[in-house]
Amino acid sequence: MKEDRPTPLVEDLDGTRQKLEGWFSARRGTEISIRDLNIPEATGMSNVTLLFDIHWQENGETQSQSCVGRLQPEIERPVFPSYDLREQYKVMEAVGRHSDIPVPTLLGLEADPSLLGVQFYIMEFTAGRIPTDMPPYNMDGWMMHETTEDQRAKMWRAAVDTMARYHQLDYRELGFGHLASADQTPLQQQLRYWQDYHDWAMEGTRHDIGCAALDWLQANQPENEPTVLCWGDSRIGNIIFEESLDGVAAVLDWEMAVLGNPVQDLAWFNYIDSTFAEGLGMPRLPGLPSYEDTVAQWEQASGHSAQDYDYYLIFAGMRYGLILSRIMVATGQEDQVQSNFACQLLKRHLEGVGAI
Repeated sequence: MKEDRPTPLVEDLDGTRQKLEGWFSARRGTEISIRDLNIPEATGMSNVTLLFDIHWQENGETQSQSCVGRLQPEIERPVFPSYDLREQYKVMEAVGRHSDIPVPTLLGLEADPSLLGVQFYIMEFTAGRIPTDMPPYNMDGWMMHETTEDQRAKMWRAAVDTMARYHQLDYRELGFGHLASADQTPLQQQLRYWQDYHDWAMEGTRHDIGCAALDWLQANQPENEPTVLCWGDSRIGNIIFEESLDGVAAVLDWEMAVLGNPVQDLAWFNYIDSTFAEGLGMPRLPGLPSYEDTVAQWEQASGHSAQDYDYYLIFAGMRYGLILSRIMVATGQEDQVQSNFACQLLKRHLEGVGAI
């Protein structure tokens, strides 16, 4: 895969810095300065991340606060057809208000794009350590080289416990009852979305592996499923772990939050890890609990059944395969649209259920 990713860049960082100074100053009623504004190299595939400190005077002393900004992407060929940072912000706000699930401290949302040209929100910086995606944490980086097997097991289990606690929340109490449909189940709504996503992402061509997965998923839908507000992008790379590595400091990236069966988060959690291992022909990191142990831990901690887990592994593979294929299309790597590692792993899963 090429190094350049479809992540939008902020070309005028100094101009952005000055605009954010004015935005903060107006909101706080005091003069705010920002000395440095940086875009981390490991910024995500679908949003711009900004890192900076704000400074102000209070009682004759200089105060400071470390911040993280997330900007809506503005590029010609984005990963997703639409973005609404307001929904992400609303999810984090609701989770922080109604539960003990750790989320970043929110400092403000700007839905009016006139200031920076796009929507954005600001969070307080959360100290801790995040497993790397590039390179995958099982191939290189601090998690591979600076942790023991026992520490890795504790990290993994802390993440699963946090996810399980989240799945005990009532989506109506969180304020997301409006996402439910009287005509379709949450799964039917999602399958419709991903069919539309395929049609948009592939820009008029057919993704044979993705369509085979969608056909199988349509034909084998579970019945009488529980419904929660799913995290959507549930993986250890979206968790800030405490410096001690035995607890979760914050859960990140809620842009794919959606109503559905909570087991879909569990399946995504395991599946994404498997793409870094089996998908890339690499071993898992020693110390990480098995997927079977992960399922058992989640069932016990959440109170939910994982009886539809195998179905949602295919569902996870379909989603990730189409997303990565969209990235191939958007970066001019059409020859990798169906031969990329995510789609080849999905193909093996589909062969296992007789769908190909």
